[in-house]
Amino acid sequence: NEETLPMERPQLKQIDIAFIQTFVLLSVFVQCFCFISVQLVIYQVGLIPSQFYEVLSEKNYGKLKNLVLFAVMLILINSTLKSLDQYISSLLYVSWRKSLTEELHSTYFNGHVYYTLNVLCKDIDNPDQRISQDVERLCKQMSTMASRLLISPFTVTYYTYQCFNSAGWIGFVSIFGYFVVGSIINKILIGPIVSMLVEQEKLEGDFRFKHMQIRVNAESAAFYRAGKVEHMRTDRRLQMLLSTQRSLMNKELWLYIGVNTFDYLGSILSYILIAIPIFAGDYDGLTPGELSALVSKNAFVCIYLINCFTQLIDLSTTVSDVYLELVGLSNLLTRIGGLDTKVDWSWYDVLSPGEMQRLCFARLFYLQPKYAGQWPMGAHQT
Repeated sequence: NEETLPMERPQLKQIDIAFIQTFVLLSVFVQCFCFISVQLVIYQVGLIPSQFYEVLSEKNYGKLKNLVLFAVMLILINSTLKSLDQYISSLLYVSWRKSLTEELHSTYFNGHVYYTLNVLCKDIDNPDQRISQDVERLCKQMSTMASRLLISPFTVTYYTYQCFNSAGWIGFVSIFGYFVVGSIINKILIGPIVSMLVEQEKLEGDFRFKHMQIRVNAESAAFYRAGKVEHMRTDRRLQMLLSTQRSLMNKELWLYIGVNTFDYLGSILSYILIAIPIFAGDYDGLTPGELSALVSKNAFVCIYLINCFTQLIDLSTTVSDVYLELVGLSNLLTRIGGLDTKVDWSWYDVLSPGEMQRLCFARLFYLQPKYAGQWPMGAHQT
């Protein structure tokens, strides 16, 4: 029996891994199915107001009663499917965190690895935080992205087709152009704000550090009677911080104007687009009630299509954040003010050894060279 134990353990481990892989694939498939079903039900729920317009214009009590029952049924189905999607997402999060953390634990506690990482290796910072917090954030983000990453192209394609059917090719091109123009303008407006936010965070840190310095050296300051001097220096830090915040608020005003303008323009864009075929005579055969239903349906499709494009942008931002979290560079990106910010200092004079190591790994992930080597200290690449 003792001779068979070493053979049974790898087999049991392989069975566990296969079971976990099957469970994860099944969970992702069920979540994708729920998400697709939710999108189809949302489309039907979005058409309910247009059907109410038609039924009320006809003053048909029987159709109204059936429509109310149908709407309540769709709302219950939609609520159930969305709740099931969130529940499966939570199960995926727990399953992925369990598998990843247990695998890290088996490596971390193998031999004296935990001692080497915490005491001997100075270039790997906070391994306990990587295992306890970073894994949790990674699994949480991946669980929320899994179904949306797979279903978003389907959703955009479906609502693009519906928009083309109701408003023609002009409707889709106009919505796409509206979204692109709005994104470019918001990008231009948000550019100066990023550097100002970085400056504000720096001054906030200086202000906190000044108060911490006074707290630590309170006895020395009292001995030298430096209260008035420290009062002036602390107020000076406060005035610099408040001045930067005022400048930030002035720049944010234009961003808020741009965002709110495009939000409200999107609400009337659908009516402008459907007005083109209406005035062209394409729907002259419809009754007033049917025409009202068509306008309501087109408004829902256009607004939801704009929302789908917005979700794609949010999803791409989340994916980029996940990649930064994988190499531990998200805090560094915040510190320098963004990828497009030009810095006037040497990276290797400012970064910690751990940050330099992660930056090198990020370059390897991005460039993907066939070979990679380590340069000696003090050597320069030619």
